[in-house]
Amino acid sequence: MFILSQCLVAVATLLDLASFQFKSRQIILMCLFSSVLLTSIHFLLLDNLSAAALMLIAALRYGYCIFARKQWVMYGFMGLSVFAVLITWQSWFSFIALTATLVQTYASFQSKDLLLRCLMVVGTVCWITHNLLIFSPVAVVMETVFLLSNLLGLWRFYVNPRTVTP
Repeated sequence: MFILSQCLVAVATLLDLASFQFKSRQIILMCLFSSVLLTSIHFLLLDNLSAAALMLIAALRYGYCIFARKQWVMYGFMGLSVFAVLITWQSWFSFIALTATLVQTYASFQSKDLLLRCLMVVGTVCWITHNLLIFSPVAVVMETVFLLSNLLGLWRFYVNPRTVTP
């Protein structure tokens, strides 16, 4: 199961790599929806139920955010995430995953691309920490690639925007 879990998260890595190279918020979120769905299955195969539940909720969240961003729904996803961790708690690693999820949930509901990207950096650092602690090497690579892709996108679109052709 470990090898299969790592293969699934490798495909998710490719989706993450692509995600922040798009300017469109909707395309970013479609890539993230697909990526976290695969990552949820990856955590399930590793018997990490808290992270699997949080990633499944994140996939639903990204799917919802493609089409709408009602503030009350954001709080619903946050509450659902807290509830999921309470019923699947395995160790303090679950708290790190929850922190990452809550930050990224808040990010998903932001209308400004720059704020979404900056908050995603914080959440991604939490996921990298979590994945190091549970020993999922390809998931660490995936989140690191996601972080680097996001930072590259920030550079291209906000720090040095003349490198982007219309």
